[in-house]
Amino acid sequence: MKKVFVAFLTLLIIMVLTSNLVQGFSCDNAKQKLSPCLSYLIGEGGNAPSEPCCNGITQLKLSLATREDRIGACECLKSSAATVPGIKNDLASSLLKKCGVDIGFPISRDINCQSVP
Repeated sequence: MKKVFVAFLTLLIIMVLTSNLVQGFSCDNAKQKLSPCLSYLIGEGGNAPSEPCCNGITQLKLSLATREDRIGACECLKSSAATVPGIKNDLASSLLKKCGVDIGFPISRDINCQSVP
């Protein structure tokens, strides 16, 4: 009985630990994490994105485990950018490089999200 309990407990711990990694992409979560980037994207945040902005991009990358996640993120960011007036395309396209993070696709209003690898 003790062996069964230990095996069950081990399985339960593994499920809890990996559940945070397998949550996948959430558009609402992404928008929240990238909200610190807005001032940079409209040109009011200086020459570089803030640390919270880059941390948000890093966290976004962690939620993009599959191609479907990346396509979803692309569609989310593209549609979000279209609703926010004043986002400068050159700043959006340089954001990932300035933060040193590659999420698998560029941030652009003109991207074809179905072409995301």
